[in-house]
Amino acid sequence: MKDQYDSGESGHQPPSDETNKSEPLPAYTLAGDVVSNELGANAEDGLTAQEAKSRLEKHGRNELDDGPGVQPFKILVRQVANAMMLVGQPLVLRG
Repeated sequence: MKDQYDSGESGHQPPSDETNKSEPLPAYTLAGDVVSNELGANAEDGLTAQEAKSRLEKHGRNELDDGPGVQPFKILVRQVANAMMLVGQPLVLRG
């Protein structure tokens, strides 16, 4: 069978490299030297003082916000609701 792009009959062009690019792979799937390269860091020495200062000014400090945090009551309510859904599901299917 001929490829639709070979014949030229469809009027479509094969996808260009720009549209065929996939999402970047997660850092944990890459080799350490590849990640260091992509981040512009040196695996042995880390960032230079100038680069660290530049990134701090650009991105800010690496801190968590003062959000509500873990709320045990909400966790309990979600777990009970989830259990009720699991128990109630067979009743709905029979009903």
